[in-house]
Amino acid sequence: MPFYSLKNNTHILFPQSPIHPNKVDEDFEEQYLAAKENGFETLLFSFEDLSNPERVSQATNSIKRNDEPVWVIYRGWMLTPTQYALLYADLLEKNLRLINNAGQYQNCHYLPDSLRFIESHTPKTVFEPLDKSDSIDTLIDKAKVFGNKPVIIKDYVKSEKHDWETACFVPDASDTNFLKQSIQNLVALRGNYLNEGIVIRDFVPLNALTTHSKSGMPLTEEYRLFFCNQQLVGIYDYWEEGEYTLAKPDTTEFEAIARQVESHFFSMDIARQTNDQWIIIELGDGQVAGLPDKTSRTEFYERLKACCD
Repeated sequence: MPFYSLKNNTHILFPQSPIHPNKVDEDFEEQYLAAKENGFETLLFSFEDLSNPERVSQATNSIKRNDEPVWVIYRGWMLTPTQYALLYADLLEKNLRLINNAGQYQNCHYLPDSLRFIESHTPKTVFEPLDKSDSIDTLIDKAKVFGNKPVIIKDYVKSEKHDWETACFVPDASDTNFLKQSIQNLVALRGNYLNEGIVIRDFVPLNALTTHSKSGMPLTEEYRLFFCNQQLVGIYDYWEEGEYTLAKPDTTEFEAIARQVESHFFSMDIARQTNDQWIIIELGDGQVAGLPDKTSRTEFYERLKACCD
């Protein structure tokens, strides 16, 4: 997709502290400082107001209208596509344009929307929105394509991987009773935070690292890549636990795929299979994709700044 020129003093937008509105949310303080250290202008808004239908219009009250149009990159909590569209429109009235429009945000935020970019490089996937009384039954019928293979379940954005055995991993997709119970467990755990619908994916054996110290879920050799304006920002170890003893992959193939993705800032999670081949797990909008724990915040924003200058 066309390259966006960001050579106009790109701003970074962070959520403010719900307790101290003039300060950044403490969970993003390190990123906030790293962004400023690397020459980014920073802005704060109220995530709490944006999440409250009665106060959504007040979410950006502390942000003044800019005299000239400037680009903005959001770094913060996940937003629903509706919340993102509201934030995008509100900022645009102030001459501040988020790097991705609402459609581009959803392209990478919802797995079903991103499949058209990565389908030949990612596990087989079926999905169904939870908008009808028989949606789960319809999805289970779609799952017949997996036969008796193991599968993974999640909503359109997130899994409950720390409830691995009861709401994430299904050893046999043809065991419809177990599959349905696992889906119902997932829906209950996600509660009001469930994103749109449910996804069922082929379980692909990946190169093992260790098991999670708290949940016992298997951790595998995965990496998170960030792309901004079709440029690779960086590739980072996904998990904090486990030893990454093998060399990071050649990213040439993934950079080629990234050039076809209709988004100006996104993440791409990849993993090494047990046969030593690489697979794309999923995409994510770069504005709400978390930085892996071991990632240097200063280095990330330095590289992101280089993509904007």
